[in-house]
Amino acid sequence: MNALVKIPDQHWSGWRRRLYWYLHAPEEAEEIVSLDLETTSLDPRKADILSIGAVLIRRGKLVLGERLELLVEPPASLDGESIRIHKLRRADLEGQLPLDEALRRTQAFIGDRPLLGYYLSFDVAVLRRHLRERLGEALVNPRIEVSALYQRKMARRYPDLHLDLRFDTLARTLGIPVEGRHTALGDARSVALMFLRLRKGSLPDLQH
Repeated sequence: MNALVKIPDQHWSGWRRRLYWYLHAPEEAEEIVSLDLETTSLDPRKADILSIGAVLIRRGKLVLGERLELLVEPPASLDGESIRIHKLRRADLEGQLPLDEALRRTQAFIGDRPLLGYYLSFDVAVLRRHLRERLGEALVNPRIEVSALYQRKMARRYPDLHLDLRFDTLARTLGIPVEGRHTALGDARSVALMFLRLRKGSLPDLQH
């Protein structure tokens, strides 16, 4: 692994920060936040947030003592299909954080650090929409898609192999235990371990 990249200070202007991340790969940052949302829909234009989970990777190690786990008060769009997948009932979410407060806490936790996720584009699209609509804030953090990183690394070794990029297949192939599947914190933790395996471990042998 190359030397870890220290994230620029908060006072850097937007264009200098964008230039910095153009010149440096986000996966080389000293600190990375693995983020996951559980939502009511797979359509980022409509999805409401049920829970937010995040864990911190610092200097190539998972820091479980610094994590974010938030439940959000139930949106009107919560339905039986969402409950079936995430096991979060309306009764489980009553009295939990208002969405605005959950968004502020998420912003404070992630700061300017690169975000890591499994097909992160969806989570970022949902979070970005709610931040813009509720708080008038932007989300411009650099992003790392663990599925894309896996595909890129494995394609170099097995250029003719069709890769199964499903979450559970990636975890199984990389030897990562999956705990708390379809919970925001559980999925964020599994993705962080997948990332560290891809960055620091040997690639799995897929030849049969």
